[in-house]
Amino acid sequence: MNQTDFLQIGQQKGYIELLNEGTTIHYITPNKKDRFTDPEEQVRARFYVELIEYFQYSPNRIDLEVQVPRRTPSDRADIVVFQDDEKKDPFIVVECKKDGISEAEFDQAIEQAFGNCNSLGGYYTAVIAGNTRRSFDVKNYKPGERSENIIADPPIGYGKVQEWRFLKGVPNSELTVIERSDLIRVLEKCHDTLWQGGKFAPTQAFDELAKILFIKIRDEKKARRDGEPYDFQIKTHETSESVANRINALYQEAKAQDPEVFTENIEIDENRLFSVVNHLQGISLNQTDLDVKGVAFERFLGNFFKGEIGQFFTPREVVEFMVDMVTPHHENLILDPACGSGGFLLHAMDYIRKQASDYYEEGSREHYTHWHDFAEKRLFGIEVNDSIARVAKMNMIIHDDGHSNVISNDALVGFDNLYNQHREFEEDKFDVILTNPPFGAVIKQSELPYLKNYELGKGNASQKTEILFLERCFDFLKWETGKLAIILPNGILTNSSLQYVRDYIERHFQILAVVSLPQIAFSHYGAGVKTSILFLRKFSKQEYERYQAAINQITKKNEAIYVPQITALEDERKAELLKGSPKQAFTMETFRPKFQESLDKIDTLNQKLDKAPTKKVQTLRSLFFPEMEPTPITEFELFDTQTARAELKKQTSELNALEKEYKAAFKAAAEPEWESQIKSEYKEKIDVVKEEWADKNAADIREWVRENANHPIFMAIAERIGYDATGRKDDVNDLDTIHAAYRKFTENPDFFA
Repeated sequence: MNQTDFLQIGQQKGYIELLNEGTTIHYITPNKKDRFTDPEEQVRARFYVELIEYFQYSPNRIDLEVQVPRRTPSDRADIVVFQDDEKKDPFIVVECKKDGISEAEFDQAIEQAFGNCNSLGGYYTAVIAGNTRRSFDVKNYKPGERSENIIADPPIGYGKVQEWRFLKGVPNSELTVIERSDLIRVLEKCHDTLWQGGKFAPTQAFDELAKILFIKIRDEKKARRDGEPYDFQIKTHETSESVANRINALYQEAKAQDPEVFTENIEIDENRLFSVVNHLQGISLNQTDLDVKGVAFERFLGNFFKGEIGQFFTPREVVEFMVDMVTPHHENLILDPACGSGGFLLHAMDYIRKQASDYYEEGSREHYTHWHDFAEKRLFGIEVNDSIARVAKMNMIIHDDGHSNVISNDALVGFDNLYNQHREFEEDKFDVILTNPPFGAVIKQSELPYLKNYELGKGNASQKTEILFLERCFDFLKWETGKLAIILPNGILTNSSLQYVRDYIERHFQILAVVSLPQIAFSHYGAGVKTSILFLRKFSKQEYERYQAAINQITKKNEAIYVPQITALEDERKAELLKGSPKQAFTMETFRPKFQESLDKIDTLNQKLDKAPTKKVQTLRSLFFPEMEPTPITEFELFDTQTARAELKKQTSELNALEKEYKAAFKAAAEPEWESQIKSEYKEKIDVVKEEWADKNAADIREWVRENANHPIFMAIAERIGYDATGRKDDVNDLDTIHAAYRKFTENPDFFA
């Protein structure tokens, strides 16, 4: 039974009524009113009705806000069930708290419940905090006991305490199917219990939660007769050690049956495990609607994994759009080589599940087989982070399987490595790839030698991951029919320095569509990079060879035009820098007469001795007098060679000293801002040429494609995509409109052209 049903039943049968547009609740028999906007009051109202309907206590014997003797005057018990109509003999004392309180707050509530129960002389007490509840036998144990006296639930109708609370197929004892918001709160409570205020890293805490959810789902699916208890629960008089032993045994059994999901043991202490079982024991993960589970788990992950870890999650609206655009078929092999939490795989599975309803009646064996076989045999994922790979597997188990083909590895390693881990990971294998590869990370040849094996990595010391993923996706896809939907930073589509990447795309793929996403697309996950989605089809081998030959020819032709322009600008820049700054130019002018005198003397002596000028003399003359021929002077007479050699040695020494003096003065006159400005100006000029080159190349290629390929490209800009920068829902989603337009485009591209 759903929690919300108790409120409905309470109103229908006249136990309660909601007043003032639902802001006030009136408990009819005790004739008490309270604020229903208070989350704690909502918990109390539900349990009040449950005490009447399920536990079979008369409204005449239930009271609220019962004053507790021997305690502060303001201390009152939330609900008390009495054994008599006069309400003088307390039987069950209940403490209600809002859903989602911390473990410490829950423990404090237990102490408050015990204090109230002991003061009132009650037999049993219960603490109710939404789906989390714990009950105790107070009367028959010492006042300080909190473990041995735990019971499965308060007794029904003053009877004997049940050994087990949750029994298969028994009305009112079955597991509860809960709503999305309740499931999110349960998951958050479990995580907070495991996280222990920071004792575990976030991914460690989630790892432990994933293990426990794995056991919970397995236990729900386990074959048992109606009336038999579920193993995943806390029974009467059971200690935390006993619960931990049973849960660990279930885990070892499940791990043996499915060794690919988890390899480590449960690593939390028995008290924490006991608390998590307490949070989860009463809900049915298996019977809860797939959409509810999917959205709840996704929201929980989105709320929990932010910032750095947020890179592993792609917003639901974007994922759904991409899956809808590629229209997967139940016989397709589908891959995400950077699968993160498994969003693309799950939505592909959901797409086929909905498709099954077009062919078969929902609930039929054929319907189930259609989508479940697809999930089990045709969905594949690779995730480099081992913990996040487990998130993906757990996410898929939550959605009812499809986890067995998700592996933890670097998708960029050699195919032999991937094939040895899973035989299905081969080249030219997959029909569809849906992916959002990691942005900005750099693969260095010194760290990962496989870089040299990539066409887009050869000759580079490093390369960005998203660029290598493009090539790896090409490798994975089938020739001719393989389709790729990939999210990429806009720089790949616009930066002139990445023209070679665009060339690669056009040599290898038919571009089907390009959809620009707004800046906010990933901002609530801590990423603000502008992105676009590319939809591509891998060429046939014949198409690939034809395109490559044509594009290489175009590229070579344009290189001959633009490379000389760039070289000329680089030479100009070098000459400008060689001249130096204005202050350095003044320094040069100051030294010019001195160098002229010195160099002329040396030239005269070289002429007298029939010697060629040294390289230094040539360099200095070309630096100071680039356009002047040497004009030796004859200020002194030299009557013999020996005197000339001595004089040349002396003049050379003086030239060296002058050069040293000049270099020091030139360096002192340097103006870094001027040098930076010159470099910046020439960079702009060179960038303009490169941009013209890139534009010309792209235009020539586009012209060739228009003339030879004869396929138009669908292009669209999405400004609003169903959520805002903070992740809150936006009623406007341009992606829906774009998808509808693309469908029309594929039916009649000439009309759009």
